[in-house]
Amino acid sequence: MEKVKFLERDLNGKKNKILLKDGFVPAVVYNAKTESKNIMLDTSTAKQILKNATSTTILDTELDGKSFKVVVKEIDINPITEELRHISFFEIDESKDMVFSIPFEIIGISPAVKNNLGVLVEVMDSIEVRCKVNDLIPSIKVDISGLEHPGQSISIDELEIPKDISLINEELKNATVVTITEMQEEIVSTPTESETTTAEASTETEGSTETQAASE
Repeated sequence: MEKVKFLERDLNGKKNKILLKDGFVPAVVYNAKTESKNIMLDTSTAKQILKNATSTTILDTELDGKSFKVVVKEIDINPITEELRHISFFEIDESKDMVFSIPFEIIGISPAVKNNLGVLVEVMDSIEVRCKVNDLIPSIKVDISGLEHPGQSISIDELEIPKDISLINEELKNATVVTITEMQEEIVSTPTESETTTAEASTETEGSTETQAASE
């Protein structure tokens, strides 16, 4: 994306509805010093960010002539109208380690899935890491081409993660990212002999009753 231009925002709270009607989306920029700036951006740019930006997308921005880089931290959408209501950004300090959420990217084809032996279950879709922005990667690839049977899985410690990127929670290094589970067979119930006999007797009784009623 081209450089995103932010504008200062004076309206807050319920008055943000005025901005939305005027073609702007309210937003805020946080930084590592716990400072925040109330800003706004035009709706078309905000929709481009919604469509294209991920948690690892670095955006070049400008506010009052000052340029800086940000990542998207949170996007608020009205669950009923699907209207884009607010965006939260975090300003990047390129000289320091920061916390990012990197998504997992599934690549390859699992023989177990291809041969209808099992179903691929994605246990985790992303992982929080710490690194400098220059060391950040867009995704962590998970190659499932070696998963041939149900019960096989891939954990985080089996993935290729650059040495300059560390996990926020080291206890997750053995956590499962994807696994193959067995196909669930559809159970078709068949009537037992006693159920069949009962059903037939019921049918004969109903037929006898109808014949008797007709003769009367």
